Amino acid sequence: MQSYRITKNFTIEPETEEGSYSLKEYAKIKITRAGVCSSDVVAFAGKTDNVTLPLCPTRIAVGLVSESDDITLRKGQRVMLSPYTRLENGKYVINGLDNDGYLADYVFAPLHNIYTVPTGVSDTAFTFIEDIAMALNVIEKLDVEKTHYVMLYGCTSVNLILAQLCIYYQAIPIIIDNDNARLSIAQDLGVYYCINYVEEDVLQKLKEITSGKLVEYLILDSDICGEVGKMLSYVRKDGKVAIVGFDTSNPSLKGDFSPVVNNQLTIYGISDGYGEIETAINMLATGTVKVDALIAQEVDISEAQTTFSDLAKQSNYLKTIFKC
Repeated sequence: MQSYRITKNFTIEPETEEGSYSLKEYAKIKITRAGVCSSDVVAFAGKTDNVTLPLCPTRIAVGLVSESDDITLRKGQRVMLSPYTRLENGKYVINGLDNDGYLADYVFAPLHNIYTVPTGVSDTAFTFIEDIAMALNVIEKLDVEKTHYVMLYGCTSVNLILAQLCIYYQAIPIIIDNDNARLSIAQDLGVYYCINYVEEDVLQKLKEITSGKLVEYLILDSDICGEVGKMLSYVRKDGKVAIVGFDTSNPSLKGDFSPVVNNQLTIYGISDGYGEIETAINMLATGTVKVDALIAQEVDISEAQTTFSDLAKQSNYLKTIFKC
């Protein structure tokens, strides 16, 4: 088996290994697609102390069963591998961050990390399951209500999924970004209110949209938004704020946090989708959430070094997916 492992800062290398695992507890899976998120890029760039190298990145993958003694899994069956491994104490760790992920040709996965997936959805689409699960966690935590306004900062894959969920639950998303191409993706996904914050006065536009009341909910993607203070001023009294992101090691969030006190805002931090995987699979399978437009690129696993080097130089809004 060959995996790709981050061996030192800015270096990811192929490594051949032969592990010994009990097929009563594990299944051997041929990986077909593995999705990259910001925590993978941060680990590659050495911007966190939360990982131990060497480390195989990517938190989520899709593949085919190669070997298993479990009667519910048949050879060649398509499965998804969970971003999370449950521990005996009831807690969990994140694969690709706390322990090895899935950037490999084959992996041995614990049976409880394996989800069978429905037909009719591509392998590529299933690499978005954690994004969808995280978005569901946000909606539940904020307790988003019908007809209320939800402002989202940045057309990231998670925020574009959140916007679709807002529409599904009959809330009203307002998404802001500085890139018209990304805002056009949001419009194509049904988001009516899209604001380019470089070209328009955001506060004035929000007052027009909300009849001067501003928004009840604000969702910030911390993987791209370091300046939080100004965003908080767009939230009405007693509003709720979610700071969301895979990369929990980002530099300290900056800005004037006085609106939190003055307007009695409630703030939540959300960094994964644990507990929502099954619901996320259903949302994808039923077409409630669409992800085809959220793919930045699909690249071969052999291009891991070049791809991660490029990703480390930029803010990543949409998803990079490896073909394994």
